Amino acid sequence: MSALMALPELQAWSIQLEKASGGKVRGALIEYDSAPRVINGKSYWQFSFVENGSDAAHPWDSFLVAQQGSEILVEDFGTDTPLTLEKWRKEKRPMARTSGEMIGE
Repeated sequence: MSALMALPELQAWSIQLEKASGGKVRGALIEYDSAPRVINGKSYWQFSFVENGSDAAHPWDSFLVAQQGSEILVEDFGTDTPLTLEKWRKEKRPMARTSGEMIGE
């Protein structure tokens, strides 16, 4: 979890959520499946970054964190293929969420 929360995107999302909501909504990580997911023989923990409000948690993105090593992948539910962080950043533009492009608009 600490490796995920160290990502600049998740830090920025958390700050933006709290700022935009006046502290009523926070970013959080939840494990969405306790069973490791195996991809090409490698096991990954499964987490989602969520917008955590008083009434519900709304998922933003889901991540796979290698049980051994430091690899982090991002779930792409449109293609059902995990993306590397580099490809996710290029294709999905996650930092755009901190610009108001996706929050509150």
